[in-house]
Amino acid sequence: MTGQNNHLYTDNTKTLQISFKEYTELVEKAKEGQHCMAIKEQVLNDLAGVFGESLASCSKESLSPEPEIEKMSSPPPATEKVSVEYSANDPEPKAEQEENPAPVVTVQKKTKSPEGEAPPIKKDIAEHFNKVDGSGRLFNIFKQYYTCMNDSCTGPVRVTIKDGICSIWNYDEWEEFAFVDILDGSLRIGVNARYTEQLESLALCEVSRLLASRHSLVCVQADDLNQTVLNTLVTAFSEVGVAA
Repeated sequence: MTGQNNHLYTDNTKTLQISFKEYTELVEKAKEGQHCMAIKEQVLNDLAGVFGESLASCSKESLSPEPEIEKMSSPPPATEKVSVEYSANDPEPKAEQEENPAPVVTVQKKTKSPEGEAPPIKKDIAEHFNKVDGSGRLFNIFKQYYTCMNDSCTGPVRVTIKDGICSIWNYDEWEEFAFVDILDGSLRIGVNARYTEQLESLALCEVSRLLASRHSLVCVQADDLNQTVLNTLVTAFSEVGVAA
């Protein structure tokens, strides 16, 4: 090449040109890199013989280089143009990591349903209350107790009805802990007799005959949402299974 043609240019392109000398230097560096890789491969093979194949496999993964520069054949004729293209828009490795962040694992905590969102009371129970008390007042009081128990107890509360008497259940244990019916225009709420002392300041009343033959209960009459009665019901829920 002459001094005038030592650097070759291409008009109207974004191609960076290099001299033939610089090209040959790149070829030599590529050959040196391949030689180093051959030496490194030999060292890894020796390690595999001493420490076993698993160690050699781990070492290969940790020491693996960037992809090799494509092997080039003999240098092109002096008259051939050699260029290296570049682009200012190529993303850097750091940018790629930001675009593809590691997935975040979240753990969703189970929260208690807010007050007022307890499962609805079954239709047959509502119909029974409204049949006995056309005003709907007693059913509304009963719903307040049911909602407050679901909000205050440590687990779900459910209610069923048989022979006009509602059974209040600890749903997780599926065991009754209270009974509700209507007596003389008021709610009659019955719990285990061991809670007699907690309720003795209230209006105690007789136990239903249907229940007295099967359970040892203490009953009170309630015309509104009474905090003492509610606290006793919550305690009874938590003590399901405790011997009397």
